[in-house]
Amino acid sequence: MTYSPLQRFLLLPLVLASAGVGLAGAAEVARIGDLEMHSVAVPTTELTPEAAKDYNVTPTPGRGLLTVTLIKKGRNGKAESVPGQVYAGGFTQNNHLFTIPIREVRQADGVYYLGEYRVSAPDTIRFLVNANVLGKPMKSEFSQAFSVH
Repeated sequence: MTYSPLQRFLLLPLVLASAGVGLAGAAEVARIGDLEMHSVAVPTTELTPEAAKDYNVTPTPGRGLLTVTLIKKGRNGKAESVPGQVYAGGFTQNNHLFTIPIREVRQADGVYYLGEYRVSAPDTIRFLVNANVLGKPMKSEFSQAFSVH
């Protein structure tokens, strides 16, 4: 079965978890009414070759990828990605604040947002993601531990 980039993004936490990748706290879903913001943070070295190609990311030790998808759920239960404005940053364990440049990726099945950042493992990063989705502000905060492999 072939999955679209949006479907692969939404399945990413399940795929990595089934492969034994520890993702405790790595995925976050924020909800306001019929809107959802899905955020996932992973080391780029844990991306499949297909995902890295789709995201135009070179898997590199010390680099992470933040993916954000903004979703509107219809009355019939169908979910579709919608455009918005996404801003992100993080704090390291040592309280070092950094911004994550976000780029928008549009494909036939929708739109999603990607941001690459540096990480020096072992570290735990607390991510802060803000978005404006169809005129509504959304916010999420979650943490991801990065370990040395």
